[in-house]
Amino acid sequence: LNEEQSMAFVIIAEHLHEILMGGDPPQLLMVIHGQGGAGKTRLLQAIMKMFSDVGSAKRLAKTALSGVAACQIGGKTLHSC
Repeated sequence: LNEEQSMAFVIIAEHLHEILMGGDPPQLLMVIHGQGGAGKTRLLQAIMKMFSDVGSAKRLAKTALSGVAACQIGGKTLHSC
């Protein structure tokens, strides 16, 4: 992950850790955007692995603007959620 992706990953990891430790932080909403090839899928794969590794895969909602993008990440379009 590049520096910006790593920062996003750490924000999400710290938020998940707080929840798993019994905290009740406000819902974290994050948009990952960028050009094709910018590494969005790589970041999302790292996030999905982290959630899966700690048994919290169901806590992560993955959405995309297009059906193709949603299919590529195993998510849903914003219109189908």
